[in-house]
Amino acid sequence: MLPRPGRRRPAPARTGRAVTARLRCTVESMNYSACELAVGDSFDLGDRGVELPEGRGFCMFAISAVASALAGRAGPEPLSAWLAREPLVACPDPPENLVMRVRALPEKGR
Repeated sequence: MLPRPGRRRPAPARTGRAVTARLRCTVESMNYSACELAVGDSFDLGDRGVELPEGRGFCMFAISAVASALAGRAGPEPLSAWLAREPLVACPDPPENLVMRVRALPEKGR
């Protein structure tokens, strides 16, 4: 049902799933990489967005897979508990079989 002109819809409920931690996503294993990645390559993710190592790139599909895993976590488990298990996330390209480990980083200044 479309809202009538001049009427505002109520804002959607917030889920409380915002990423407040700094995360490092590191390539653990792969068959090969079409994006020229290697085991040990990484990117950081936090409240400022995606941070790549100086002069390096990273596969946008792999970054998207991590973002989707963070957003799609099921249940009431807090982010810190999920990250304590250092979860593995796979890039969506099956032949590459690129797997990344997600770890929480200490807060800056600690």
